Amino acid sequence: QPSKYPETPYTKYVATRRIHGYTLFQIVFFCGVFFVQNTPSVAIVFPFMTLLCIPARLFLAPKFFERWELCLLDGYDEEIHAWMTAKEASERASGFADSDELE
Repeated sequence: QPSKYPETPYTKYVATRRIHGYTLFQIVFFCGVFFVQNTPSVAIVFPFMTLLCIPARLFLAPKFFERWELCLLDGYDEEIHAWMTAKEASERASGFADSDELE
């Protein structure tokens, strides 16, 4: 239930379907690392598999998610704050306002 989600930048701006998609993306890579770690015949490549998660995040994730979604979903706090500031400034400049501001 989306109404039960905590009020965070990503729950406010990113669609629930996209949040779940990102979670699935992470689970797939977790399962890959877990499989390699627990399979004795391929366990030797565990460090390489773990290392592959970095380029997957840098190059594969942007093929499925927008840059701003990734910023909100797993960005640094400073990046998220900068994005939120720019988003709010953009909304003010375009004339959109929250219902709180209209009262």
